[in-house]
Amino acid sequence: MNVFVLAILFYLLYRFIGGFLIPLFRTTRHMRQQFHNVNNPANGQDTANGSNGTSNGTSQADQSGAPKSGSAKVGEYIDFEDVK
Repeated sequence: MNVFVLAILFYLLYRFIGGFLIPLFRTTRHMRQQFHNVNNPANGQDTANGSNGTSNGTSQADQSGAPKSGSAKVGEYIDFEDVK
């Protein structure tokens, strides 16, 4: 009887560690890595666009020399009509 109770306890402990703790640690590590990547971008891209780390409104893809389709858009304009 004692061996049966210990077997059940070890099984429950195994399920708890394998099904809850390990995924929790992996998710926490992944979230910390993403947070670190957002706060510290690679290759200093945030300071390359302008002084004081501010962006001048153009992205690195826009500066690549590729031809732009249409004119430079500041924002999106939606043309609408009032329906009575």
